[in-house]
Amino acid sequence: MKNGKFTNTIIRMQYVPRWSEHAPRFEDNASAHSFRCAALSILVGIIEEKVFHEPLDKLKLLGRCLWGDLKNTGTGSIKHVTKKESLVMNHIRDFEMELSKEIVSYLSKSLQAQAFDYIVNAQDDTHIGRLVDAIDTFDAYLYCHRESRHDTNPFFHAKHKELEQILQNTELRSIRWLLDEYNKHAGLYEFIQYIVSLDTVKRWNGSYNLVPDNDATHSFRVASLALFNGLLEIERFGNKSIDLYTLLAKATLHDLPEALSGDVVSNFKHNNPEIKLAFEQYEKETAHFMINKLPELFHAEMFEFIAHSKSDDYVGEMVDIADKLDALIKASLEMRNNPHYADTYYNQLVRVQHRFENPCVIFFLAYILHDLTYSNLIGQ
Repeated sequence: MKNGKFTNTIIRMQYVPRWSEHAPRFEDNASAHSFRCAALSILVGIIEEKVFHEPLDKLKLLGRCLWGDLKNTGTGSIKHVTKKESLVMNHIRDFEMELSKEIVSYLSKSLQAQAFDYIVNAQDDTHIGRLVDAIDTFDAYLYCHRESRHDTNPFFHAKHKELEQILQNTELRSIRWLLDEYNKHAGLYEFIQYIVSLDTVKRWNGSYNLVPDNDATHSFRVASLALFNGLLEIERFGNKSIDLYTLLAKATLHDLPEALSGDVVSNFKHNNPEIKLAFEQYEKETAHFMINKLPELFHAEMFEFIAHSKSDDYVGEMVDIADKLDALIKASLEMRNNPHYADTYYNQLVRVQHRFENPCVIFFLAYILHDLTYSNLIGQ
């Protein structure tokens, strides 16, 4: 049941609040934060390679940004000032380390080596570890900037200035470059706003929902499922042809066009082939509009990651699989106390069973879905 326990850890990330003690206008949680950090890491990786010509393991940077905060499901959101308090600092750090190792142990042994790096080593003293830490700070800066623009709690105005100063003083050139471009309030600034605002796009409109969901938390789960499935197929089933970085980048950014288009109910989008084709074209045009905001050095990779996220190859199919499995998880969670989702769950399960025969899907249906359903029934 441990792989199911790991999946449950991913799900629980959205229940870890951030900034709640300051009554923000925009609610935040660990999964939305991790999505934003992952999305920013894709930009930073491109900057490192194309602006500063620094070789970089972009998969390692992205994986660490995505999973580095999974320990928060055990610690909650501890304030930065508390983490630096001498009386408790070492206790917090030691507990987080042990908790991170425990989360890795939930996975099949074949997956643990890479997961250990992404989860336990996320913010180590290497160049990538420092980048992960700086991206974490950059996301906090972006969040506080959004809050301060809406004239809310004066805390966010002061925090925004404090975090900007920290970023300006960093030795990491790619982070300073990103900050300088952002502060021009031009194309890259607008693109980053799409990333930041994805948490305002609500999902499952028109349904009676007990489990809240938005495009940022959904994107975190889809990316996490894609990373898990990719590692599983490579390490356990021997499919060495999968480009794990491309898979993870596509899964992270697959719903970014919905920052402009909104989330349209799936039953309508797929009502008939003509409507389906029209929405696919609309979403591609929206993706192109967004990407064209960026400096040209980002275009080639971003077109691949966003406009062709569900491409007609195995990686594109893996993104689609992660998206469909997340819908199945959502329906499974709702069914615990919400009979309105019984038909949704059944229809989604049948759709997945009839459409996909990939090893990761068979593994999910045989083991993980069973574990999640069992844990729901016993209330764990």
